[in-house]
Amino acid sequence: MTSRQSHYKADDSPTLVNYDKDNDTLRIKPRALNIIWGGDPRYWRISQGAGSAELLQVSWLEVTGQVDLSKFLKKGKEYKLKFVVELRPDNFGWGDFPVYLMVRVGLDRRIWKKDFLKSKCSGEIFEVPAEQHLTFRVPDRVRDEKLSFGLYEIWKGRWKGGLVIHEVIIAPAAHHA
Repeated sequence: MTSRQSHYKADDSPTLVNYDKDNDTLRIKPRALNIIWGGDPRYWRISQGAGSAELLQVSWLEVTGQVDLSKFLKKGKEYKLKFVVELRPDNFGWGDFPVYLMVRVGLDRRIWKKDFLKSKCSGEIFEVPAEQHLTFRVPDRVRDEKLSFGLYEIWKGRWKGGLVIHEVIIAPAAHHA
């Protein structure tokens, strides 16, 4: 008997996390993320390879990831993190409720930003957060070499759908990637 997982666990394939050394930019594809309810095709459609992840419907949005700081990001430097997403024309449930983004360097405190998706144009690819960047600094010394991050809307309990995640980008805060 086969068991199916209701949550999608990140694929650790190196082709899903691309580091552009020249621009010091990291691009993470959706299959390299942990997606709550992502293993159930009633709730998410996750493309093979480097494709997108499409939220069909959930009341609990939680998409998280983790990268090894020692392999990618430079100590002492400031970065910004953003999700590159799209809203399908038939999206629903975003209303006046924000999504929250979080980043945590090692064991430091979590840094949070919120953004509202409802004001965005359907069918167009955009970045979240759009206005104020979610920035963090990699300290010279960290107790844990992991960078954790996520996109959430878990508090309102409303059904939502029509969100497509294309990738996560971590880039130096000084320029746009």
